[in-house]
Amino acid sequence: MFCFSFFFSFLLSFFFVFLFDFFFSFNLSLFFSFLLSFFFVFLFDFFFSFNLSLFFSLFFSLFFSFFFSFFFSFFFSFFFFFYFLNINYCLFGIN
Repeated sequence: MFCFSFFFSFLLSFFFVFLFDFFFSFNLSLFFSFLLSFFFVFLFDFFFSFNLSLFFSLFFSLFFSFFFSFFFSFFFSFFFFFYFLNINYCLFGIN
């Protein structure tokens, strides 16, 4: 019974991680990456040439998009895994 509840919680957490990473985290990371890319374009365009600012803006947009998607998927995976594991303990009566 413990193996079944562990496997069931793992499947549900994996499903919700995929759902939130596809619908929530990816859109949020794109939004932040666009904001940061505009910020770094204006910052580096003010101090340096435009080609360097474009390079840094693309680099930071890619970095922050990967960072936010990884952070939210990692957070939601642990949250949903322990949440559904606790529900399975209550459902199957495991102490």
